[in-house]
Amino acid sequence: MTLFTTDGPPAPATAEPNGSVVCFGAAEVAYAISLSEGVQKRQAMSFLQVDEAFLTEQIIALGASSLLAHGQLSLEGDVLNASGGVRLLAAALQTATRWTEIALINEEGTTAAVFISAPDLSIFLQPAAMSTWELVVKAPIASDADMLMQIVESNASRHPVGVTYFGTETATSPKNHLFVRASENGAWDVADVENADDERHTDGVSSEALRARLGTFVELPAQ
Repeated sequence: MTLFTTDGPPAPATAEPNGSVVCFGAAEVAYAISLSEGVQKRQAMSFLQVDEAFLTEQIIALGASSLLAHGQLSLEGDVLNASGGVRLLAAALQTATRWTEIALINEEGTTAAVFISAPDLSIFLQPAAMSTWELVVKAPIASDADMLMQIVESNASRHPVGVTYFGTETATSPKNHLFVRASENGAWDVADVENADDERHTDGVSSEALRARLGTFVELPAQ
């Protein structure tokens, strides 16, 4: 099923994802963060691990200049207009109501990512080389649970003994934790724990039940 798109109308559901991935440099991400304010800005800085001291006028101007050069910003008079991936990134950061940390834990180490959810838009951000971030935008035809389920299934297909971790929070709720790993016969072992000594886990969960649990796990707060 196609879950991702970067712009335009939703792509039709198919067996394989065919959305595009957009890459942003650190200064470009700083520019997008600078357009946010309040809790959205604080959470973006926290989850993307951007120090406030980095958000200087010089860095933000450098990011804007780079986006202009790549055609993702255009100047009309004194106004900068965003398009493409940076428009979606900025919109998600400005309106986010849930932030989810992701860690794919396997025999090769741990891969980190962030899932940012807003009422009308959700995005997946993953660190890449040279302090860059790769952006994938969830297609409107898919739910946030679909997005997370695809991440779980993809990790399990590549790393059968791997574990997928989610840590999610809103502006008014503490962080909740969920660990998922493949079990037997296409089922899943799920644990809601904070450390290895906790025993709140359920083994042999079906894919349908896991998807429903993920839906509850990342449900957006009431408006």
